[in-house]
Amino acid sequence: MITEQGQSQQGWNIIGHEHSIDILRRMLASQQVRHAYLFSGPPRIGKSLLAHRFAQTLLCTGGPDPRVSPLNPCNTCLACRKVLHGNHPDVHVVTKAPDKQFIVIEQIRALQNDSSRRTLEGRRNVFLIPDAHQMNVQAANCLLKTLEEPEPDVVLLLTVPEPGLLLPTIISRVQQLPMQLLTTTKIRQALVDDWEADPKEADLVAALAAGRMGWAVQAIEDEEMMEERKAQLEGLAKLPTLNRVQRFDFVQRLASDSERAREMLELFLLWWRDLVLASNNCLDLTVNVDMRDLLKTQASKILPNQAQQMVRSILKTLEALEQNVNTRMALEVLMLDMPTIKG
Repeated sequence: MITEQGQSQQGWNIIGHEHSIDILRRMLASQQVRHAYLFSGPPRIGKSLLAHRFAQTLLCTGGPDPRVSPLNPCNTCLACRKVLHGNHPDVHVVTKAPDKQFIVIEQIRALQNDSSRRTLEGRRNVFLIPDAHQMNVQAANCLLKTLEEPEPDVVLLLTVPEPGLLLPTIISRVQQLPMQLLTTTKIRQALVDDWEADPKEADLVAALAAGRMGWAVQAIEDEEMMEERKAQLEGLAKLPTLNRVQRFDFVQRLASDSERAREMLELFLLWWRDLVLASNNCLDLTVNVDMRDLLKTQASKILPNQAQQMVRSILKTLEALEQNVNTRMALEVLMLDMPTIKG
């Protein structure tokens, strides 16, 4: 099923982000594709999806001239199908290994080696680096050399939450495509029209998504995700009622998994932003609409400036984790900054 919005982005199959898609289509129309692009924006808003769709379009042979990239992927030619299935030999994905803390220099050197080779099937070699901020300094500097002396017919597609997480010298050598959060209305409509979600369920999920289409889709498709989210929030909401020892015990259990810690902090950030609103008598603007009774109760026990300071502390902690500060230390500092709420 394709919505009216989907028709305006024929073939891309992406909800929203019209401005970014329009920029890419204009470059394709003028045949002035840059050698590197940076897709930036909050987690789960569609950065990697758009990068993959662009890679697909760059290699699509279903346009009017099979030798030239079309404005939209056809989704039916052999090249499109291979990119969609993740087995196109000219599309290379560089990610952090499960047993590594960073994307390391050896991976970027392998990228350089692959980029110097002729394409196997398509007209370009395309390299995707999702979460490019996970490169260590050596890998980032190595990538810089590739950006300074790009091979012909090579396109690099990077994604990051914030451009500032990359070296300024890298940012200056890529085409930036900042991506924005979607409106609740747009997400709800897409869930109902394209995912055939129940309207009441779509109302709740769209509100909780906080502009993140990827999160909304995952919540609709995974029934356990919503239950897990509520359980996690109830646990996080209890943290301010605990003493220092109990808070540090929580940190110890969480600190061994940095990715899980980041996900917890993102959830915690939404909760404390809601507490800022609730403490300023704006409960109707809160994101966690299904937990407004608890928000109202907690907000009555803290001052608005305490909630605002906690939001700043969580943002500071997230920034520290992105810069690979020790996870346990960063979380312990956050626990000390957290105001105490009597249960």
